[in-house]
Amino acid sequence: MSFKNLNIAKKIFLVTGLLILIFSFVLIWMYINYSNQIQSDSRRQLVTAVDTAYGIIDHYSKEVGENMSLSEAQMYAMSTIKNLRYEGDTYFWINDSQPKMIMHPIKPALDGQDLSQSTDPDGLHLFVEMVKVADKSGAGFVEYQWPKPGKEKPQPKLSYVKKHPGWGWIIGSGVYIDDLQPKLNKVFYSVIGSLIIAILISVILVYFLSRSITKPMAQSVRMIEELEKGHLGERLNLNQSDEIGHMAQTMDRFADGLQHEVIEALQKLANGNLNLNVMSRDSQDEVRGALNKLESDLNNVMASIQTAGEQISAGSVNVSDFSQSLSQGATESAASLEEISSSLNEMSGQTKLNADNANQVNLLSSEAKQATEEGKAKMERMVAAMADISEAGQNINKIIKVIDEIAFQTNLLALNAAVEAARAGQHGKGFAVVAEEVRNLAARSAKAASETAELIAGSVQKTENGAEIASQTAASLENIFTGVSKVSDLAEEIAAASNEQAEGISQINEGLGQIDQVIQQNTATAEESAAAAEELSSQAAELLNMLKRFQLKGQAAQPQMAYQSTPARPAQTQPKTNWGHAPQKPGQPVIALDDNEFGKF
Repeated sequence: MSFKNLNIAKKIFLVTGLLILIFSFVLIWMYINYSNQIQSDSRRQLVTAVDTAYGIIDHYSKEVGENMSLSEAQMYAMSTIKNLRYEGDTYFWINDSQPKMIMHPIKPALDGQDLSQSTDPDGLHLFVEMVKVADKSGAGFVEYQWPKPGKEKPQPKLSYVKKHPGWGWIIGSGVYIDDLQPKLNKVFYSVIGSLIIAILISVILVYFLSRSITKPMAQSVRMIEELEKGHLGERLNLNQSDEIGHMAQTMDRFADGLQHEVIEALQKLANGNLNLNVMSRDSQDEVRGALNKLESDLNNVMASIQTAGEQISAGSVNVSDFSQSLSQGATESAASLEEISSSLNEMSGQTKLNADNANQVNLLSSEAKQATEEGKAKMERMVAAMADISEAGQNINKIIKVIDEIAFQTNLLALNAAVEAARAGQHGKGFAVVAEEVRNLAARSAKAASETAELIAGSVQKTENGAEIASQTAASLENIFTGVSKVSDLAEEIAAASNEQAEGISQINEGLGQIDQVIQQNTATAEESAAAAEELSSQAAELLNMLKRFQLKGQAAQPQMAYQSTPARPAQTQPKTNWGHAPQKPGQPVIALDDNEFGKF
């Protein structure tokens, strides 16, 4: 459970416990510091005492040679220190560095004895340890156990030793640690006693404080719970002048205000009396301000409702008349819609026939377009074939020219051979005959090549004429194809438009059928509305009787009385421009009626 969920008493005790705990820690800390302080004071006291005894030895060491001998100075020094005491029976002893006891005032039997084997119960060679500390630092503390008068066992002891460098003496003194305990016990018991007394006083004060707070708070919580349940009879009646008493008085006044002002005003409102007369405390009094606003708003609303009830009663007669007129108009509209529907059915048949014809034209146009496209493709192949023939003729013409050149060269060779044969004389006659034959053959080849060239030239010319005619034919077919494509597209669009028109007219027919159903429903509804209007008039009269039980501010109470509704007038035809606007008497309050509201009755 979190701290915030605890009750007030537990929170107070918890905080008090924390404070006591903190106070206890502080006292313990002070006790520990005091214990450390006592030990520190004891150490400083030991140092001071040993320094005092050291000063005596140092004094007598300086007197040697002037006023006395070394043995006399040492004797006087030992005698003085032997009788020297502080803090009761605390004494000093002197040993040297061997270590050997020079002077012990309590145990003279130790004087002159070797102390190197002297140990405490823990096995510590205490005098050897003193010599080590003195030789190392000149002075220091040593902790060990030593017999104490009145005690059976050796007790812990703290000693301080200091070495005189001139004589080599080590002077020391110590205190038993248990001698410090009475001082610590005195402080400890004082602290514990003070702490217990403080805790008891704190608990008692906190107890009475918590009761003085929690008891009135519990009563306040119980009263608030009763207020939450709607029980307003309980009061705190606390005779206190502090904050809790002021809170209790305020809560009592709050309950009085609720019981005698708010509840009485609500009871008036439940009885139909809207004259509440509630006085607000100030401008920020939300409860009484809300009651005043409720009084004003209810008076305005109820006055408006009474006026509206009277107008509804009068308007219900007009609603009945308008419903009869609406029924007659709906009947006439239904007859007109039947004639329109018949005409649209005939139009739909004609449009459907046009759509079928357009689809047939579209089909024929598509076939013509396809045939034209095939002829165009064949003509393109024929033009290509004519171009190939023309190109072949050109190639043959080139070959004939080559043959003609060969014949010309052969003729030249034959002439050269004849000339050479003539030069040869009798020996060249045979060769001359051959050359003549070759020349004749070359002439015949040239003549044949010339004739062939003429024939091929004529064929090429005719082929070019044929290719030109084929190109013109292909261009004409292209134009024909373009025109047929346009005709096909137009026929397709006409067919689509005709189908859409047929579908639109079909939808119009369907819509007219739905409108006819709606009009017939409106006719039936108008008749029902007339009956509902009469019922509305009766309900309005009863509403007025119910409103009479409310007494408005500034208005005397009126007895309830039966209210006779105005009988419905016979149905009569009203101009359509006056639907929803009944004739009003001069000076009569008007409530705007919406035509769309007729469907709710």
